[in-house]
Amino acid sequence: MDCTSKIRNQLLFIFILLLSANFTYGQQKGNISGKVIDASNKDPLYGANVFIENTAIGSATDSDGNYKIINLNPGKYTLIYRYLGFKTKTVELTVTAGRTIQNNVELELDAITGDEVVVTGLLQGQAAAINQQINSNTIVNIVSKDKIDELPDANVAESIGRLPGISIQRDAGEGSKVIIRGLSPRFNSITVNGERIPATDPNDRSVDLSMISQDILSGIEVFKALTPDKDGDAIGGSINLITKNAPNNLQLNVLAQGGYNDHESDFGQYKTSLSASDRYFENKLGILATASAQRANRSSDLLNADYTSDGAQIPVISVANLNLADRIETRDRYSAGLNFDYAFENGSIRLNNFYSRTDRDEIRRRKRYRVDEFRVEYDIRERQVITDLITTSLLGEYNIDAFDIDFQTSFSNSEQNTPYSNYGRFQEVGAYNNGLNATLGPQAIPQYARNDLSQTWFQYGTFNPEIVKDKDLTAQLNLQYQFKFGDDISGFVKSGLKYRDKDREKNTNEYRTPFGETDKIGQEFSDRFDLVTGHILMSNFIDDGFKADDFLEGQYDFGPGINNKILDNFHQNYKSRYIINRYIELSNYNAGESIFAGYLMTQVNITNNLMLLPGFRYEKTENNYEGKVGKLRGNEGQTGTIRDSADTNSYEEWLPMFHVKYNVFDGADIRLAYTESIARPDYFNLVPYESISDAELTIVRGNPNLKHTSAKNYDAYFSLYNNYGLFSIGGFYKELKNIDYIFTYRETEGQFTNYTITEPINSPNAKVYGFEIEIQTNLRFLPSPFDGVVISANYTQIKSETEFPYFEIGPRSTTPPYRPTIIKGFRKGRMPGQADNIINLSLGYEKAGFTGRISLLHQGEITSSIGQRSEFDTYTASFTRVDMSLSQKIMENFSLFLNVNNLTNLSEGAFFGVEDRPVDQEYFGWTADFGIKYKLN
Repeated sequence: MDCTSKIRNQLLFIFILLLSANFTYGQQKGNISGKVIDASNKDPLYGANVFIENTAIGSATDSDGNYKIINLNPGKYTLIYRYLGFKTKTVELTVTAGRTIQNNVELELDAITGDEVVVTGLLQGQAAAINQQINSNTIVNIVSKDKIDELPDANVAESIGRLPGISIQRDAGEGSKVIIRGLSPRFNSITVNGERIPATDPNDRSVDLSMISQDILSGIEVFKALTPDKDGDAIGGSINLITKNAPNNLQLNVLAQGGYNDHESDFGQYKTSLSASDRYFENKLGILATASAQRANRSSDLLNADYTSDGAQIPVISVANLNLADRIETRDRYSAGLNFDYAFENGSIRLNNFYSRTDRDEIRRRKRYRVDEFRVEYDIRERQVITDLITTSLLGEYNIDAFDIDFQTSFSNSEQNTPYSNYGRFQEVGAYNNGLNATLGPQAIPQYARNDLSQTWFQYGTFNPEIVKDKDLTAQLNLQYQFKFGDDISGFVKSGLKYRDKDREKNTNEYRTPFGETDKIGQEFSDRFDLVTGHILMSNFIDDGFKADDFLEGQYDFGPGINNKILDNFHQNYKSRYIINRYIELSNYNAGESIFAGYLMTQVNITNNLMLLPGFRYEKTENNYEGKVGKLRGNEGQTGTIRDSADTNSYEEWLPMFHVKYNVFDGADIRLAYTESIARPDYFNLVPYESISDAELTIVRGNPNLKHTSAKNYDAYFSLYNNYGLFSIGGFYKELKNIDYIFTYRETEGQFTNYTITEPINSPNAKVYGFEIEIQTNLRFLPSPFDGVVISANYTQIKSETEFPYFEIGPRSTTPPYRPTIIKGFRKGRMPGQADNIINLSLGYEKAGFTGRISLLHQGEITSSIGQRSEFDTYTASFTRVDMSLSQKIMENFSLFLNVNNLTNLSEGAFFGVEDRPVDQEYFGWTADFGIKYKLN
């Protein structure tokens, strides 16, 4: 019997043992259950604390406001209902044997004596986030339902980015992927109701959160210290998106908005959304339906530069390439959700369905100064990228006295399809005048370019369709047994099993005009094209209507531009002359990954002051990867062989975890956590592919023997809280082993001596550490009008150290055979993707139906890529961004709103070693959304 079977049997034995114990225990006991809601709007209060006076016996409400206290001796009890920001309520109840008493409670907002109680969305959102955070048994940050509804951010990633310890990766100015505590998106897990979302990137494990609509969400949880009942592959943290359930009354929400993009002076942006819900059959059946459609202009101006060095100890840096790009991109997003939930006497069942689609239509025109090759290139790429995400999950919960049983099955499918990607390149050779000095930086290059369009001709065209499919199937069963010993000790034992199966497939092709083929086409159809020395002139493809005014805010001139429709006509007319580029075929792969997991944990509450949570998680991973191995020759790999390659791998991990929470006094607690977690290598790095080029003397390959990353995580947090807010400060320290990096080196012996080899390898050690400070407060204690102020601020400082693979060719030996010295090893630096400082400030104000918020985000410098030497590392520059949101109620159910993003017209950039050598610059301007919202409760 293997280890997996042993674990499965042991956990099943625990299930049966606990179940049999329950039948002889609960018959002479009684229970109390109910729901805690907001008296003003009847919304459930998630995270309310319900406990019996002077005991350790109690419960926190779930996302529907439900609570249950079980196995009570018959008699009278005093129950206390507490929710920060609301008045505490005390209720006397009598418990009888064998019965469950139902007691629903409405809590009212706490007001200063003599003041009128005014319920506001920002205040409710802040209170909800604080309550869920302080009542959690781990370290977590919350974006509450009220905060999402009242003043929504541009997308889910932007909302998460306002939490402490979080930085954002952006795409054309739009939040896309999330970095938690300096660890790149592949080190985090993204779930919906606890179930994983498949990766949306073609090669790694990251998820683009911009494609998920906030309209379907009732909250967002960011867990920074894992408990054993959560997936273990989340070294940075686990982000859980909670979908809405139908409330007890009819609700209808309608939003219609227009938008403006300053970069393109475009009023063509819009968003519409609709959600409707109600309950039927005496509130047992709930149905919620949502739908939304959005169009956003994400166009931008870009600069990209590459540099080369003379290799000296104090290197002289020169510009090798300077690329200027004008991007015109429209993103259309569609989403729909249909959720059902049915509540019965001792449990509930839910069926959640969600669909999201993002269509990206992009035209990118570039002017490329290829300094090291003494030519100028013009190119254009027009492409459509369609990303679909479908998730369906069935969740059930059932309670038998002291037992809570829940199961979950889900199916998720993501597909990134590029059905159209048409590219054309034109070149001018001998393109610079004398006197060019590439060491003066990028801005010195264009003035030496000849820009002679009469000598600029069509080099080649490509057509590059691609599709990446990712399917996840998950099944999970959890069993929780609640216990108590007297009035001072209570808690639960929880155990569970989970199976996750993934199938992933990447299929890409490139059809390309062979070397010299465009010249042949031009000569054969000379009546259709203007030629120069047998080449098709670029003037045949010029777009006379194209303009790129004030390019990169006037730093560079850009133009002329190529006409995408003319290039498309060329492809349609002559696509039979395009041939398959076999080198691209080598990047196709199939991947299978199966994960079996089991866990056991217990939570012990000792009086009202101390909580202990020990436990462990076991995960076994089995991989099955298929790739291609090829040794090809020719520009398109016309000759040579390609063969299939396959590899399998498996490994297992035991992940111990231990949490402590101690209430120092009423309104203050300390939390400590030790956890172990893992991160699996990126998909493409594990593929057993290899591309060998004898002409270029290069080998590029995957590494199916890559080890997974393992981590030991230490957390400590201190929090102070009362009805006016929360202050918390915490530190974290992570020790990581076997992070994988891409390594390029020169082979020095054997069959491939002097070949340059690029492959992923493991680095031995890394560490990440830092601290977070958070303040959430309101000024309700001040006189009007200052009592409408709501403040949120957090600061994070992160440090890291890792070891990068290092290769350098030193001086030749002075004795035969005079071979150069090879220096190969590891050098230290900070983790890629880690920002050193993150600051979030938010100032909100609510009064007389008006709600406003101005927010500031500062993100410090980030190491973005690693060079052969520390001087050649690239860094994303620090930036400060300001956003503003305004809303005004005009009738009971209607409100007008205005959101302005990137108010200060921030650009984003990266640099090579020092800031006066830019690697990337992107200008995308500011955007505004304005519209009307209808809400019926």
